[in-house]
Amino acid sequence: MTGEEDVLKRAVAQLREAEAAVIVARRSLSAVIVAERRAGVSVAELAARTGKTPIDIRNVLSVAGL
Repeated sequence: MTGEEDVLKRAVAQLREAEAAVIVARRSLSAVIVAERRAGVSVAELAARTGKTPIDIRNVLSVAGL
């Protein structure tokens, strides 16, 4: 294996790790959004606090059945 192939392999592995971390972070954020909404936090406030749009927040809540 050449040095360039080794670098490419490492880069691909790092990308896969980063993608997995993003999935975990999205799940965590979704769980917090659902919990906060159940606690009475408004969609507008959740959007402001997360930097998401109200539509994004409603989509997360819709998937959770709220």
